[in-house]
Amino acid sequence: MPLQPWESMGRHDSGAVAVETAFVSIFLVILLFGICESSFLFKDWLSVSAAARAGARMGASQPRVSNFAQASADQVTNALSGLTLANVQAVWVYKTTAATGQPPATCNSSSSCVPFTPSGSQLTTASSSNWLSTNQNACPGDAGRDSLGVYVKYTHTSPLGFFFNNSIISQSTVMWLEPWTTDVHCKPGA
Repeated sequence: MPLQPWESMGRHDSGAVAVETAFVSIFLVILLFGICESSFLFKDWLSVSAAARAGARMGASQPRVSNFAQASADQVTNALSGLTLANVQAVWVYKTTAATGQPPATCNSSSSCVPFTPSGSQLTTASSSNWLSTNQNACPGDAGRDSLGVYVKYTHTSPLGFFFNNSIISQSTVMWLEPWTTDVHCKPGA
């Protein structure tokens, strides 16, 4: 009897197709979870980067104002409102070096850095202020004008918990202090 068009001679191949489908399905599921996890990590990275920029912008716009560091930290807190504040490991408001603009290796013993840590729903500092506003140089046109940096270090916790759980995200932003034009005392000793 001849085979009908819908019949196949390879009836024994049906198990191989099931195995191949299982392998491909596992690969596709892993790829899908990887895309989702990468998206969550990228969202947190963007938030941390925006928070560092917002904090630096706030601090640089208030040269020689006594609460410039706390205002910067408050702006970082506002920018991180979509993230878990308890996952913030450190926020530093620091005077940058002219050569690199990089944050200091440590902020605890530096004379030009104010460290902040999360406490409830805000960032607080344990130091009275390591970088005094009266030590800032905000003179317009001065080559030695200070620049302010904000460093944010955050622990990303993955909602799915597969690939990037407990990854560290750190960002820093540096901006020149706005020129101080309202008073002749734009730098220490002036």
